[in-house]
Amino acid sequence: MPTVEELVRNMILFVFLPLWLICGGIDYWCHRRTKIEENSGVKESIQHCLMGLQVGVPMFLVIYLEVTVGVLLVCIAFFIWHEITAHRDLVLAEDQRVISVWEQHVHGYLGTIPFFLLMLVLAFNWTTVLDLLQFNWAGKMGFSLREDPVGPNNYMLWYASFMMFFAIIPYTEELIRCIRYAKKVR
Repeated sequence: MPTVEELVRNMILFVFLPLWLICGGIDYWCHRRTKIEENSGVKESIQHCLMGLQVGVPMFLVIYLEVTVGVLLVCIAFFIWHEITAHRDLVLAEDQRVISVWEQHVHGYLGTIPFFLLMLVLAFNWTTVLDLLQFNWAGKMGFSLREDPVGPNNYMLWYASFMMFFAIIPYTEELIRCIRYAKKVR
């Protein structure tokens, strides 16, 4: 029988992270359907790429590095930066194009999944959180590889492939499409 910790870790790896990518893929199709290149264009597309990095970088840090005070500070900073960027993205798009009910709904997931993932990382590393809150940072700011990365041996290969098809390729295509359109209408 798996422990609660094992169940939660598996939910992170096999439910929340894939769900975040699927929602990102749906969001991409919403942008494509509203012809983002003809309205908010490059500015909004760059923000989408930025938000992917703002969630992706902390995810890879937590999977591959020992979770230290330094890693937690990076994760928290990137989460705050993501929230600011997400707000700016919606403010920009609101007056430029129609944001469908589907897109609004998927944005709910894209905003909350990173929050829940951060909360679970904090819960799994509670002693490090206490060090962070108590400013007990001496010798705890470093970055070092984990002895055993999170997840099964082939997890990151599987997830990176999934990420390639649901996030990297679609949002790269979106940015290229927006840049081409902007050049064409100049």
